[in-house]
Amino acid sequence: MDMKNSKLFSPLTIGSLTLNNRVGMAPMSMDYEAADGTVPKRLADIFVRRAEGGTGYVTIDAVTIDSKYKYMGNTTALDSDDLVPQFREFATRVREAGSTLIPQIIHPGPESICGYRHIAPLGPSVNTNANCHVSRAISVDEIHEIIKQFGQAARRVEEAGCGGIGLHCAHAYMLPGSFLSPLRNKRMDEYGGCLDNRARFVIEMIEEVRRNVSPDFPIMLRISGDERMIGGNSLEEMLYLAPKFVEAGVNMFEVSGGTQYEGLEHIIPSQNKSIGVNVHEASEIKKVVDVPVYAVGKINDIRYAAEIVERGLVDGVSIGRPLLADPDLCNKAKENLFDEITPCASCGGSCISRTADRPQCRCHINPRVGFEYDYPEVPAEKSKKVLVIGAGPGGMMAAVTAAERGHDVTLWEADTQIGGQINLAVVAPGKQEMTKWLSHLNYRAKKAGVKMVLGKEATVENIKEFAPEAVIVATGARPLVPPIKGTQDYPVLTAHDFLRGKFVIPKGKVCVLGGGAVACETAETVLENARPNAFTRGFDASIGDVDVTLVEMLPQLLTGVCAPNRTPLIRKLKNKGVHINVNTKILEVTDHDVKVQRADGTEEWLKGFDYILFGLGSRNYDPISEQIKEFVPEVHVVGDAKRARQASFAMWEAFEAAYSL
Repeated sequence: MDMKNSKLFSPLTIGSLTLNNRVGMAPMSMDYEAADGTVPKRLADIFVRRAEGGTGYVTIDAVTIDSKYKYMGNTTALDSDDLVPQFREFATRVREAGSTLIPQIIHPGPESICGYRHIAPLGPSVNTNANCHVSRAISVDEIHEIIKQFGQAARRVEEAGCGGIGLHCAHAYMLPGSFLSPLRNKRMDEYGGCLDNRARFVIEMIEEVRRNVSPDFPIMLRISGDERMIGGNSLEEMLYLAPKFVEAGVNMFEVSGGTQYEGLEHIIPSQNKSIGVNVHEASEIKKVVDVPVYAVGKINDIRYAAEIVERGLVDGVSIGRPLLADPDLCNKAKENLFDEITPCASCGGSCISRTADRPQCRCHINPRVGFEYDYPEVPAEKSKKVLVIGAGPGGMMAAVTAAERGHDVTLWEADTQIGGQINLAVVAPGKQEMTKWLSHLNYRAKKAGVKMVLGKEATVENIKEFAPEAVIVATGARPLVPPIKGTQDYPVLTAHDFLRGKFVIPKGKVCVLGGGAVACETAETVLENARPNAFTRGFDASIGDVDVTLVEMLPQLLTGVCAPNRTPLIRKLKNKGVHINVNTKILEVTDHDVKVQRADGTEEWLKGFDYILFGLGSRNYDPISEQIKEFVPEVHVVGDAKRARQASFAMWEAFEAAYSL
């Protein structure tokens, strides 16, 4: 398909707004918000940069109508006329960049963090939120007051010069969504019970918003096409309600799916989820309304997006994480420059997960997220002879960044292929998409002129002979085998070697030591490789049942893994009968048995394993940096070579080191 003539890049009119194209930036929590409700420059820059990249409209999420009820941490607000001028500046920047700003105005309802200030969150009924705070059921008078607040916030959106208003009643989430969903709404008055009663809050909200803005000012409503939970709203209910929402004043639908707590993997579909998870529901809703319908949810290939619009399944697409990976996605696609697009691998990483050392939204493959204008794409002041050691994600990012800045870059990799530990990560079911990163970096490296030498081990002697002006050490990590009693006496098998295919496990009892991503994905792969019903000849080739045990010292598995990936994997392991031992310390191993200590101090032997695999993580591997500092002017150590962590740190550190050369 020639994207220049694609319907995806044709104009679309929504109410009084005419969009340049049919790609919108989906609402995403960024955690760059300010305590006073304003939009800080760093947050605004993220949206402006996507506007510059050709996105039809950009949505800033969770703009609260009442600052007393904050959403997550600091919350952007439009609950006061005093906030309009700074929002107008934000909207103007987006408009001047060629796009339009859509604030999603919300009341967080049960999801408010106000419970930390000893204020009960508000909800249709008594519910317990993710923070274990219990919401209180609001009165009818309070409902009417909140509806008015929605109207006043909408008025401010239009006064600020925004292109339209986003409203949210999806995912059994926040106040409108929780009123709509039978999973949260247990009321027995006119706002509860039957479907029309549960929808009353949403319809009154839409009507009040419409009364407070111009007649054709666009109102965009996010809904769950299907909550995908027993007892939740189904597609049939949405087909019934969608025309009623249009009658109340809605100009466009954004169709998502799932519920916030029970099925987050449907809202933020990551690994193991197919592309376009909500397209069917969106296409069905499109049949019963006469306003544009957009689909959202793992539309991470722009060619697929163009196809579903061309076929008339939807009128447009709402894209989130792929626009973080590449802010110029639309401009590149329109010029058919598909290889140039930095791909989103739906990894569920730092765009979703938040930790104390990285509390804000980042992107594994795009280190500029959150730093949109801090690293301009300009040549370095002086071209240098640069050697990069290691072709994992860190090494490839370093080589690409340095070469694109004009340096003379050579990359040495001891293995015969690029990828590093990504080669292991993609073995587990559902993780193949992570190959996109290395495939893309490989393309950019070749285009930028990186001289790649595979199968070459770096030594002090050959580095000295090469005489680089700068070296970036990205030698990665090696499997960690702690000095547990028995490891010196019996053969040690590592999860890394199993994932590399150095040996197979056709059947038998398997114990995987560890409970992090490597261990759990190893257990999953062992289960996937089992062929209990296969017919084979010969005892050596017979394949049978496997029985898997996990042993983890921490209180839970997959600590630090984002919920959309963690929950489905744990569910899968449990459903397949994996014996999960948490709060369990490993004391000793033999060739077939493992001695453990339980949380209460008792000790026992887990016996009779055919395979014991060490999946206890990795430790940094840097055999070279200190030795070469004597004769190399600049030496940078990045990623796992510095300290074993997620791939994101390797790529960020590699980018920063290479950019600084």
